[in-house]
Amino acid sequence: MLAVDPTHSFARAGWLLRAARPSDLSAVSALLASCSLPTEGVAEQFGESYAVAEHAGEIVGVAGVERYGPHGLLRSVAVAPQWRLAGVGSALVRDRLQWSEEAGVQSIFLLTTDAARYFHRYGFRVVARDVAPAALHASREFSEICPASARLMRLEEDAALRDAVREKYAKAARDAAHGDSSCCGGGCECSNPVTGGLYDAAQVAEIPEQALRASLGCGNPTLLAELREGETVLDLGSGGGIDVLLSARRVGASGFAYGIDMTDEMLALARENQRKAGIANVEFRKGEIESLPFAEASVDVIISNCVINLSGDKPRVLAEAFRVLKPGGRFAVSDVVVRREIPASIRRDAELWAGCVAGALEEWKYREFLQSAGFTDIEVVPTRIYSADDMREIGVRDSLLDGALMSAFIRATKPAKEAVRHA
Repeated sequence: MLAVDPTHSFARAGWLLRAARPSDLSAVSALLASCSLPTEGVAEQFGESYAVAEHAGEIVGVAGVERYGPHGLLRSVAVAPQWRLAGVGSALVRDRLQWSEEAGVQSIFLLTTDAARYFHRYGFRVVARDVAPAALHASREFSEICPASARLMRLEEDAALRDAVREKYAKAARDAAHGDSSCCGGGCECSNPVTGGLYDAAQVAEIPEQALRASLGCGNPTLLAELREGETVLDLGSGGGIDVLLSARRVGASGFAYGIDMTDEMLALARENQRKAGIANVEFRKGEIESLPFAEASVDVIISNCVINLSGDKPRVLAEAFRVLKPGGRFAVSDVVVRREIPASIRRDAELWAGCVAGALEEWKYREFLQSAGFTDIEVVPTRIYSADDMREIGVRDSLLDGALMSAFIRATKPAKEAVRHA
């Protein structure tokens, strides 16, 4: 069972996170007892799989992972009352998840009676108790120490990433609806080096201001996709609708523009922006880009603006894009691309994933995934390379990222029927 500090903060003021030592066992047992947590079984695996938070020589927090074959059980997450709301519990959990990954633990579970909501933010989801692997099911923690009422949770990393992305974009929609900016282009002030200055004055004049304010893109795919009269366009991750509305004007009354988004707040904002713009040849659908609610070979062009990097299953996204494109159809997206290896700690950060940094693909891998999906004529054109100063503006202070990421325009083509037949 787990007791946790409910903080969202990550500030480490005045305390140190370190690996547990055998001499810490007595103090850890006392801390667990003070938090009304069981101490049974802790001594059996106490050691490198545990971490403690220390202040002035006193242990103020602890978390551990018990090993059962290839599986792990997160347990004994406790923080001294006076150190709650200081980020201790959050740092301990993230540290143990990182340790588990590096130690080759294949799956992580936990048991809790009252902290399921807290652990939801890290990607843990409640599952049936009979889902537990046999070795874990036979453990003392599972069969004796925790009551039958304790819920079993399993770490599902994609869920954590998806939730982080959904919350960020829901907030952007709410902010835009209240007149705040997340973007921007020519009509609003924005210093963000990724999302700033993407749309010119003529484009800004074509759309409602709220559509611009909700923009979190890294490029201008409608300008680069060379849309033609009468085409059907699909925008993956359409947000507040800016690129869908601009596309609808480009393809004219004989064409059509679709947008797909998984966030209810963004869909509501996009539909309101459509109403304000008075554009009829547009439809926004709810869905996920890994499973597009569109028929095979139903669209001429797929666009996207800094969204594919947010997905935890990019090969599936590209395969779906290929499926719904007509033979000869075009893939034309703006995205953040990695130019060289970036630190693993950045890759694991859900907040930076939602910020279009952690989930970005290396250029060679983007090309490889597109080719595996069936695309040809693949082209990656840099539009902006981000400096260390740019990264600091979006909250990333790792100097190793200087020049490591870029915005790019990615083009590819689905072969025509003739090419497929003779392949």
